[in-house]
Amino acid sequence: MKTQNVNQGEFLSILNEQDKGTFVNILSETVVRMNKTDNPYYGKVVKRSKCNYLLSSEYEDRVGSNGKKEGLDMSEWKVKENKVGKHISKCVLFNEKLNTHYVSVERFDEIKPQVEYTFEGNPIDKHLFESFMTKVYENKSQPQERKVKPLSFKLDSIKEMTLNGTRYILS
Repeated sequence: MKTQNVNQGEFLSILNEQDKGTFVNILSETVVRMNKTDNPYYGKVVKRSKCNYLLSSEYEDRVGSNGKKEGLDMSEWKVKENKVGKHISKCVLFNEKLNTHYVSVERFDEIKPQVEYTFEGNPIDKHLFESFMTKVYENKSQPQERKVKPLSFKLDSIKEMTLNGTRYILS
């Protein structure tokens, strides 16, 4: 596997060329979303996650396909507007208000991420700050049992991505 250092602009160009679903491995770093009140950890805990995802999947098609496999009539189901941003390619979204690019992927429950948390640069156990974390709610708009789980990464939270046999390291 070859390794290539790229800046965000170069990486964005590579992602915009993706036109079919493919599995990727992403290493990301994000500040953990938490409630602010009386929280000594607020804004100071970083989640470093590495996992395989499906890049460039068509959300509406995937939901319909899963529903049909379960024998459901999907003709009434309609996709809602994406609140993250507008698609500018199969896997890249742009939020005009925030002037921010996002990478859209699909995650699968069977593929567990490798996750580490750090507090002010030092490892920390999740149970110490878990009560301050904001709640994540399941998508209730999909009628089928096997839900499609889209996920959007801010482009600047991606540190590395392995795509089509190349490991891209973002600088």
